[in-house]
Amino acid sequence: MEKKVRYCKLSIALLCFFASKSFALDIITPSENEAFMDIQQSHDVDSQLISANDKLSLHNKNQYEHKSLALTIDSDKNNYEKLITALPENVLSGEGVETYFKSIENIIVNIDKLENKYINDGIALKEESKIIAADYEKLNELSAEKNMQLSMLKKKVVARLIKDLSKPSSVQKFDINGETLCSKFQSIADCLSENEKVIISKTKKTEPFLNDRSVLLSYKVHGASMNMNGMLDYNVSMSFKPSYNNKIEALLNEKFGLRSAVVTLESNVEAEWYVDGNKIGEGKRIQHEVTLGRHGILASYKAHRQSTVEVIDGNGLFSYTFENKKASPAKKESPKVAKKTVKLKKTIKLMKPKSNNLNTNVNSKPVTAEKKTTSKEWKDYLYFMGIEPESAKQKKAFSE
Repeated sequence: MEKKVRYCKLSIALLCFFASKSFALDIITPSENEAFMDIQQSHDVDSQLISANDKLSLHNKNQYEHKSLALTIDSDKNNYEKLITALPENVLSGEGVETYFKSIENIIVNIDKLENKYINDGIALKEESKIIAADYEKLNELSAEKNMQLSMLKKKVVARLIKDLSKPSSVQKFDINGETLCSKFQSIADCLSENEKVIISKTKKTEPFLNDRSVLLSYKVHGASMNMNGMLDYNVSMSFKPSYNNKIEALLNEKFGLRSAVVTLESNVEAEWYVDGNKIGEGKRIQHEVTLGRHGILASYKAHRQSTVEVIDGNGLFSYTFENKKASPAKKESPKVAKKTVKLKKTIKLMKPKSNNLNTNVNSKPVTAEKKTTSKEWKDYLYFMGIEPESAKQKKAFSE
C-alpha cells in the first residue's frame, strides 16, 4: 500500500486529453491553396525529372558498354600479338599456313571495326552527356523558379497571419475535457492545482498557434470529479493570445514543399563560392539550392575571404563586397620599405670607379664631391658626372 501511494504521488500525469477550440483563423485560406495548386501545375518538375533520370540511366548503360568495348579491343590486340609471335613457327611447319594468315586478317579487320565503333560511340556519349546536362540545367532553373514563387506565396501567407494574429480581437479559446491520476489522499482542488501547469503546457504543445511563450489570458475549471481509485475527470476552459511561431513555419514549409531554398550569392568581383565547405561555383552572381536551416557561406577572391553563417528559411540574396582597386607599382610598396629606401639614398657615398668603363646615367642629378687631390681618372669621372668646373684652371684640369 505504501508503494502504491508513493507511485501515485509521482505519477500525476494526463491520461486523456480532449480539447475543442474556437478559432476562425486558417493557416492556409482557400484562395492561397488555389494559388499553390496553380504553381504546382505550371512547374511540373516531377515528370521532367523522371524523363531526365531515364536518359541518365541509359547514358550510364552506354558508358558501361563503351568501357566493355575497350576491354574487348585490348583482348583482340593481345590475341593478334600472340598470332604474330607464333607466325614464324607456323610458316616453318608448312601446315595450315593459309588458314593461319586468314585468322590474322580476320582479327585485324575485327579490331579496326571495333575501334571505329569505339570512336563513334565515344562521340555519341559526349553528345548524350551535353543533352543530359542541359536537361538538368533546365530542371534546376524550373525548380528554382518554382521555389521562388512558392516562397513568395509563403511570404504573403505569413504576412496575412502576422497581421491577423496581431489584432486585439485575436484570441484562441479552448474547452478541454481530460482526466488524470491523482493520489487517493489528495483533494480535488489540490490535484487540479497541481496539474494546472501540465494542462496548460499540454495545450501549448498540441496547438500550432501556441508555443511556450504564448500568453495565457484566462483559465477556469468548470467541473471535476474523482473516483475511489484517484482518477480525476475535469472540464477546463482557457484562452490564449495566439502568435506566429516555428510550428506554423514548419507546417507552411511542409505544405509548400519548401524543405530547401534557392540562395543568390553576389559580389563585385569574380569570387569563388563555398557553402558548408564545398565549392559550388565561381562568378559575380550565382544561385544555389540549399536545405532549410543554418549554413556557412564563404566568398573567396585572391587572398581575401569573407564568410558568414546564415539561417536559411527561404529564398534569399547575400552580397559580399571586396576592394578591387588596381594599385600602381609605387603604391604596392609598403610604407616600411619606402622609408628604408629613402634612408639608403641619403647614405649613398660617391665611390671612386675602378675603371673608365662607367655605366652611369648621364642625366643624374649633380653630386657635390669632396675637395681633395684627385688623379686624372677621378677628374674625368667628375666631368662625366656633370659637375661644372669652378674655374678656368679646373676646366683645363678636367679636359686634360
